Amino acid sequence: MDGKERRHHNRYRLWLPARIEGAGKESRLAIGHDMSQKGSLLVTDRELPVGATIQMFVRVPPDFEEEREISAVVVRCADNQKDPEGLWPFQIAVEFEDPDPGLERLLRDNTDLLESLTDVSEQVG
Repeated sequence: MDGKERRHHNRYRLWLPARIEGAGKESRLAIGHDMSQKGSLLVTDRELPVGATIQMFVRVPPDFEEEREISAVVVRCADNQKDPEGLWPFQIAVEFEDPDPGLERLLRDNTDLLESLTDVSEQVG
């Protein structure tokens, strides 16, 4: 890698529960730690193969009522160094198959709420 930043979309720090399906496994929970209109970094309880296509379901702010379904491809799976023996021992990076500007707008408009939830989750865990 040449050390240059390759991201072209704003990323938002958050703690957002998600459900993922695919990769030949049953539905499972994951926690999003950052997200943009093009991808996300999540922690989960199982490894997922790089290149696997998954469906990710997230409830977005401000009311968390609307569930968005996002098709994504796993681009990285690694041990979660922050929780190697805990509930979320794996960290996966996914790239969304189609960028979602509406998702970024919701994340941007609700940054304060998402960051407050993130701060609380870090204090607990």
